[in-house]
Amino acid sequence: MTLVTTSRRSTTESRGVAKDLAFALGARYVARGKRGIRELIEDDSSFFIISQDEKGLMLRWYHNGSPELERKIASYECRTREGVLTRGIVTSDRAIYQQLNGMYPVLMHESETSLLIADGPQRRQSILKLGKAE
Repeated sequence: MTLVTTSRRSTTESRGVAKDLAFALGARYVARGKRGIRELIEDDSSFFIISQDEKGLMLRWYHNGSPELERKIASYECRTREGVLTRGIVTSDRAIYQQLNGMYPVLMHESETSLLIADGPQRRQSILKLGKAE
């Protein structure tokens, strides 16, 4: 089962995004604590890390122990979900769709803005506007 975690120094935002992403993907959210990347690889070779630094939030995906995907989260909105629950993530980022499709439930959404939408528990929905990693 895939893991979703935060950086060691997590924030309320990074934990919220990580929990919603884990719920949407059917993955397991794990509090990172003092665990390093090697320990995460031992638990599962495919995992997501939501990190917070001075530049903002970042999304990273590791597959077979190596980083495969990295996106800056330009903005984050948590809102109450309207309508039915969507299992999986919805994205308008073609690279994310191509890399994750087949391994995870991913739906393509046409938008001029690069988005990733994850339906969380209790009618929460995280909407991430993405940018390229710097």
